Amino acid sequence: MNADKDEADAGDEAGGYEEVQGVLVAPDDGGGWRYRPRAPGLARGADGRAQFALVGAGAITMLALTASWGVPAATLDAVRAELAARAQVPAAQLGLAPAPVEVGTVRLLLGDGAGGFEELAKAQSSGVPPYHAAFNVMLDAERAAKVRKALGGERGWLQLRYEVRDGFEPRRSSEARSEESLALDASVRDAQGEAGVSARIGYSERIEADSGRGEPRERSYSADAVDWGLPKQ
Repeated sequence: MNADKDEADAGDEAGGYEEVQGVLVAPDDGGGWRYRPRAPGLARGADGRAQFALVGAGAITMLALTASWGVPAATLDAVRAELAARAQVPAAQLGLAPAPVEVGTVRLLLGDGAGGFEELAKAQSSGVPPYHAAFNVMLDAERAAKVRKALGGERGWLQLRYEVRDGFEPRRSSEARSEESLALDASVRDAQGEAGVSARIGYSERIEADSGRGEPRERSYSADAVDWGLPKQ
């Protein structure tokens, strides 16, 4: 656990949040509940596959991924069921909505394996839950080696970090769908000649947002690549 996560956890506990089924929840003024994820991860497609690609071409490696700070629908159903059981009400009657926050910069960080990190890239989130952010980075051999250490299961080499500010009213939407895709094409030349590489990632999302206000607080939520749910490579 890193210092950012310790600080975020302390702030969430002070704000009345508790952990249920791995999700942070707190009662709201209307008798329902609000929730927020404990940590970011990777967006996943309809087939459940993570939106992540690492492709090498000569001396250059291309890293493409879509970050997410959200909670899967199945997990929310489990949270709702547990809270409803506590209150002894039908789950369908229990209100559960995303916490009112403003998600700003999302950073992709490259580590040194000993607790130090540098910014590899940054992006702005989609602005609505689950706050997707797309990254496309070209890596030299040294940085690619560090990323591969992270994919091999070593901590401290690659991290996602979300900057979150509380107390803002997100865009209101009862239900909407959006689709995005990211296509990557490159051509590089090395001693063996020219090589091309391409990759495509995309996602579709259902947006459900609620309004609300509170005292603004700024927190960082981060997650090491080991915790993104990728298979070891």
